[in-house]
Amino acid sequence: MPRYYFHFEGQQPHTDTTGEALLDDEAAWREAVRLSRDVEHALRPGDSWTLSVFDGTEPVFVLAMVTRRFR
Repeated sequence: MPRYYFHFEGQQPHTDTTGEALLDDEAAWREAVRLSRDVEHALRPGDSWTLSVFDGTEPVFVLAMVTRRFR
Protein backbone atom coordinates (compact mmCIF):
# COMPACT_ATOMS: atom_id res chain seq x y z
CA MET A 1 0.00 0.00 0.00
CA PRO A 2 1.25 3.49 -0.74
CA ARG A 3 2.08 5.85 2.13
CA TYR A 4 0.39 9.25 2.11
CA TYR A 5 1.54 12.35 3.99
CA PHE A 6 -0.79 15.13 5.13
CA HIS A 7 0.84 18.57 5.52
CA PHE A 8 -0.98 21.59 6.94
CA GLU A 9 0.01 25.18 6.18
CA GLY A 10 -1.58 28.18 7.84
CA GLN A 11 -2.07 29.45 11.39
CA GLN A 12 -0.99 26.13 12.92
CA PRO A 13 1.34 24.43 10.39
CA HIS A 14 2.12 20.74 10.68
CA THR A 15 4.48 18.60 8.62
CA ASP A 16 3.54 14.93 8.59
CA THR A 17 6.76 12.93 8.84
CA THR A 18 5.09 9.59 9.57
CA GLY A 19 2.40 9.35 6.93
CA GLU A 20 -0.27 6.71 6.70
CA ALA A 21 -0.42 3.59 4.56
CA LEU A 22 -3.69 3.70 2.64
CA LEU A 23 -5.19 1.56 -0.09
CA ASP A 24 -5.31 4.20 -2.84
CA ASP A 25 -5.89 7.87 -3.74
CA GLU A 26 -9.61 7.57 -2.93
CA ALA A 27 -8.81 6.44 0.61
CA ALA A 28 -6.33 9.33 0.92
CA TRP A 29 -9.04 11.75 -0.22
CA ARG A 30 -11.44 10.46 2.44
CA GLU A 31 -8.73 10.83 5.09
CA ALA A 32 -7.97 14.39 3.94
CA VAL A 33 -11.65 15.35 4.21
CA ARG A 34 -11.82 13.79 7.68
CA LEU A 35 -8.71 15.70 8.75
CA SER A 36 -10.15 18.96 7.43
CA ARG A 37 -13.17 18.42 9.68
CA ASP A 38 -10.87 17.87 12.65
CA VAL A 39 -9.30 21.33 12.26
CA GLU A 40 -12.44 23.33 11.51
CA HIS A 41 -12.86 24.22 15.21
CA ALA A 42 -9.61 26.24 15.08
CA LEU A 43 -10.60 28.28 11.99
CA ARG A 44 -11.26 31.97 12.70
CA PRO A 45 -12.43 34.80 10.42
CA GLY A 46 -9.48 35.98 8.36
CA ASP A 47 -7.60 32.67 8.66
CA SER A 48 -6.67 30.40 5.84
CA TRP A 49 -5.12 26.95 5.71
CA THR A 50 -4.03 24.41 3.14
CA LEU A 51 -3.89 20.65 3.50
CA SER A 52 -1.55 19.07 0.97
CA VAL A 53 -1.63 15.32 0.47
CA PHE A 54 1.53 13.71 -0.89
CA ASP A 55 2.32 10.20 -2.06
CA GLY A 56 6.04 10.25 -1.29
CA THR A 57 7.29 13.42 -2.98
CA GLU A 58 4.43 13.77 -5.48
CA PRO A 59 1.41 15.94 -4.62
CA VAL A 60 -1.92 14.13 -4.94
CA PHE A 61 -4.50 16.60 -3.57
CA VAL A 62 -4.65 20.08 -2.09
CA LEU A 63 -7.56 21.26 0.03
CA ALA A 64 -7.66 24.98 0.81
CA MET A 65 -9.86 27.08 3.07
CA VAL A 66 -9.82 30.86 2.88
CA THR A 67 -11.97 33.07 5.06
CA ARG A 68 -12.57 36.81 4.86
CA ARG A 69 -14.11 39.11 7.40
CA PHE A 70 -16.05 42.08 6.02
CA ARG A 71 -16.99 43.73 9.32
